[in-house]
Order: sequence, then structure tokens, then C-alpha cells
Amino acid sequence: MIAPVLIVDGYNIIGAWEDLKEMKKTDMGSAREQLITLLAGYRSWCWERIIIVFDGQSFAWEEVDGIEIVFTGGRETADTMIERLAAGLAARYNVEVATSDFAEHRAASAVGAKVFSAAALKDYLVEKRKSYRRMTGSKKKEGLMLNDILNKAVLDSLEKMRRQS
Repeated sequence: MIAPVLIVDGYNIIGAWEDLKEMKKTDMGSAREQLITLLAGYRSWCWERIIIVFDGQSFAWEEVDGIEIVFTGGRETADTMIERLAAGLAARYNVEVATSDFAEHRAASAVGAKVFSAAALKDYLVEKRKSYRRMTGSKKKEGLMLNDILNKAVLDSLEKMRRQS
């Protein structure tokens, strides 16, 4: 069985998920961190690798919480980087791409990748969480608590904002 890899169009997902969209209005860095933290919680039991691609000014590739984070260089868009990654990884991985960008959807599909829209990825993650809870017999409430999914830096930022109100 070929291992699965998820390539995420970072800003596209942030712009589509309501909670992240609201967060980005005041702090884009926190929205990025929240997306990374959320996906890190699923990596070990859904994908061998998760690569989140963001448009950037200068190229950077780093690992945060087991997630590969890519900022494209000034002359390359996240879309073109995602297309190159999907094509390059298709021989070794079962490539899945998360984006609601129609052109990106077509390009990823053309190289054989399974494509999740932003809404479909969120639904998939919710279903995986339910499945995991059934499998482990967890009695935890269905809803997620922010403390369950936010990293300490984001929680500290939110607490600081709350105290300023």
C-alpha cells in the first residue's frame, strides 16, 4: 500500500474555514499556527506526511509539530508549488490535495491526486475524529474545545487579547 501524503493550500483553507477566517482578520500568524496545530493532531493516524504550502516572499521549508511548512519564493505561487509537489510525489505516495481553488483542483486531479475542497477536508477530519473516538471508546464530548486543539502560543495570544478587552 502506498503511503498517503496531504498537500494543503494553506491560505485557501484559512480563507474558507470560518474560525480561521475570523482569526486572520486580527492575526494571520495565529491563523497559520492554528491550521498547523489542527492538522498535526491528525497526521499520525491519517497521513504519513502533511505539507502546508503558503505564498511567501522568500523560500523557506521547515518542520513544525511534524508538519512540513513551505513558504514559496517571490517568483512562485503556492498553486505552482502544490502542482509540482503533487506531480513529484505521485510515484511514491498516494497524494491528496486540499484546496477550494478550481484551477488547482483540476491540476492536482490531472496528476492523479485525490482533491478535498476546504469543506470536504473539514468534514473528513470530523469523521476521522468520530471514528477515532469510537475505536478508542472515548467518552469525550462531541464538540472540540479550543484548549484541545490550540497550541500554547495561540492560547497565550487569545488570553492576552481577552484581558485587553
